[in-house]
Amino acid sequence: MSAFDEMVRPSLARIGAPGDGYATDRDAYWGSGFFIAPGWLLTCAHVVGKGGAAVCRGDGALSVTWQERTADGAWAQRRGTGTAAVVVPRPAGGEPPRDPWPFPDLALVRVTGADDVRGLWLGDREAGPGTPLGLYGWSVQTGELGIRHGSGELAGSDARALLLAGSLPIGGLSGGPVLDLRHGSVIGVIKGRRREEGVAVPVTALYELLDSREAGRVVREVLRAHDLHHASLLGGPSPQPDWTAFQATLSGQAPSASGITPELRTRLYGHLAHVPPPAGAGEVVHLVEDVKAEVRGERLRSLVLRNVRTWREGAGLLYGLRTPAPGGGGTLVDLDAVLLYAAQVARRAARERAGEVDTERLRAFTDWIAGQAAGHRHWAVGQAIRALLEGAGGRPAAPGALPGPGALPEGGLSGGPAGEPPGSSLPADPFTGVPSATPSSNGTTPSPDGTAPPSAEAVATTPSSPAAYAGTSRPAGPSVPGDLGRPAPVALTGPTAGTRMPAPGQVASPGPEPATGSRTDVLVKIGPATYGRHPWSVQLLYDGQDVTPVDGDDRGVRAEELAGALREPLARALSQGDHGEHLATIEVFLPRKLFDLPVDDWQLLPGPDGTAATGEDDEDDDFVDERALPLGMRRTVVIRDVRRNGLPPAPEWRRRWKGVRDGPLAHGTLHGRAVADGHPPGAGAGGKYPYYGALTALGDTFVPVYCGPVGSGEGYAAMRDALRSGHPVVLWRRDRHDHDECGDFHRQAAALLGLAGHAGGLHGPVRDLRIRLADPDTARAHGLRGKLAVLFDPPDRPPYGTESMRPPPPAAPGG
Repeated sequence: MSAFDEMVRPSLARIGAPGDGYATDRDAYWGSGFFIAPGWLLTCAHVVGKGGAAVCRGDGALSVTWQERTADGAWAQRRGTGTAAVVVPRPAGGEPPRDPWPFPDLALVRVTGADDVRGLWLGDREAGPGTPLGLYGWSVQTGELGIRHGSGELAGSDARALLLAGSLPIGGLSGGPVLDLRHGSVIGVIKGRRREEGVAVPVTALYELLDSREAGRVVREVLRAHDLHHASLLGGPSPQPDWTAFQATLSGQAPSASGITPELRTRLYGHLAHVPPPAGAGEVVHLVEDVKAEVRGERLRSLVLRNVRTWREGAGLLYGLRTPAPGGGGTLVDLDAVLLYAAQVARRAARERAGEVDTERLRAFTDWIAGQAAGHRHWAVGQAIRALLEGAGGRPAAPGALPGPGALPEGGLSGGPAGEPPGSSLPADPFTGVPSATPSSNGTTPSPDGTAPPSAEAVATTPSSPAAYAGTSRPAGPSVPGDLGRPAPVALTGPTAGTRMPAPGQVASPGPEPATGSRTDVLVKIGPATYGRHPWSVQLLYDGQDVTPVDGDDRGVRAEELAGALREPLARALSQGDHGEHLATIEVFLPRKLFDLPVDDWQLLPGPDGTAATGEDDEDDDFVDERALPLGMRRTVVIRDVRRNGLPPAPEWRRRWKGVRDGPLAHGTLHGRAVADGHPPGAGAGGKYPYYGALTALGDTFVPVYCGPVGSGEGYAAMRDALRSGHPVVLWRRDRHDHDECGDFHRQAAALLGLAGHAGGLHGPVRDLRIRLADPDTARAHGLRGKLAVLFDPPDRPPYGTESMRPPPPAAPGG
């Protein structure tokens, strides 16, 4: 038996109907599974589904059988009773399961009597094609019940599935683990086979279930138990090797591949398991990007979307990180990055989640980080980490203790000899310059004066001075970006590195939030229809400059299908953009015929039938999910003209933007008539440019307002002339209504413009008005009218989103 077989076998289980646990070729079991935490088994949903609807609901039991090594070296059989806690997707009541079972096809089973069973190690990184693999599961293929092991390699992927080459799965192996033989980690769950290849569910699909309303709590509990389980085995008295020690012998863990040892990683994940989880993917991704910039000395944004949901996944994104070098092969700096990342996570937990973290656990985490920093080979890394921990402890860091990315030693924090203090080859204390003490036996590192590292108790109770952030600043702005019309990129070099300058209309914030200056917003581009279908794309915009694609469909969908098609890509993009106190803005580029598209009313939480959830009749009053709110009630949603943004800005456009940017804003009418005239049916003027003259005559600070939709008729023609005359901001009512309501609408629009003062001040009042309009009783009490839409289309933006979108291939309508 190979070393891998010896490690996997105690965690491998077979699943079947309740009984004696024995299976034969005449009375087959359902499939395989494997333990990933004490008492928790991971398998495929279709394996559990063989027990019927009651088992899938958790109302019926199933049998779980596994083996353990006895004192005399033999393998003994053990059995337990399992209950399905998570089955995704679960068949709807009364409906038979689909064949094949849809993705993600995963289930978590709680097993009684298995709290002492060791679990396999779940991978924290994606494996690439060609990775050598091991496939494990139970089989009766030969007529004799036993464990089957096959080897192969990762051939690639197909949509959400991993494709396996080599030894192909057979009946009974479904639900078993797919192991990366280089790193000793589970990367997938065996699902089945096709004619020439095996199919597995990537283990990352388990992390995706954290977004699920039903499964998320259980999945988070199991992942936390997994990390604590493996951390508890370190150095424990056991004749059996643990996965951490075993992984240290594998080729993928060699020092040339990563500076992060399996033991350091396991201890880190054990500490992270005690930290409150991140608010969303954006919080993790932005922190990873900031740490990369700090360590490497320049910001090189990843063009790959990272939809991570846990702190451990963020650390995994830093493995193998190297400094930029011509031709590749720069210095390995992943250890530096991971330690800085850990310090930032601890600092954020102390400052922002103090009421949710155990002070003793946090003290142990900060002590451990301080010990790692003291023994680091580069003094600048230890200095930066200690500055973070001191700031978290409520004491200001020494001036310049945490330099911005552009002010770091040449080559970043880990610039080799250039980053070492003169005359010292040992890690130096950032305040005295003398070599730091080595870690003590309990893992803590005393300071040169003999005091202990900053305690987590102080971390959790004392606010930190903004000075700890080395002089960076951050604009507060309104609830949505006042810099929407003008990029405010992060300065990546020079003495102001990391400092973001306020845009016009913004005021720098004195708040305690650390500033890297980075912000991420979401761009939605919907093209003109071809054969009745609109191509679309969703992108992330970093710091007003860099664009990363999220999703798109060049063939397109019909206008009434856009909300459904864009729901999941929008949710994914917004999860990346939201971080800290920043809610990502949504800029929607539309053809004029779609200007009345109710994007601000869209919701991200799908209902049971796939449409937007209404939130009505929800008995779980304690559950809060912001995705059930209309987008425009929570964040900025603005319309932009897709055609105008594909052309160089006209002088009128630039001049009028300067006017509304500086303010004060003034109220005008889009159709050029007096407010009292409204826009009765059939209203309009003759001629080729019926509204251009009146719109051109408006002053540069005027905002045209229209009491009606603009996707057709008079509104469509008037909006065309408004764009021609250079107006960057227009307000209108996109819903149908009675003519006598127009006076009220114009009055509330004029009040809105007066409250905003300038273009950058519009977004907060618009959002507040949308909230009040969403409640009919509040709207009636205050005389509020209509569904408000906003064109906010500044000219001085980078040329993102202007690439041509390919139309659908020539075909008949509906083809």
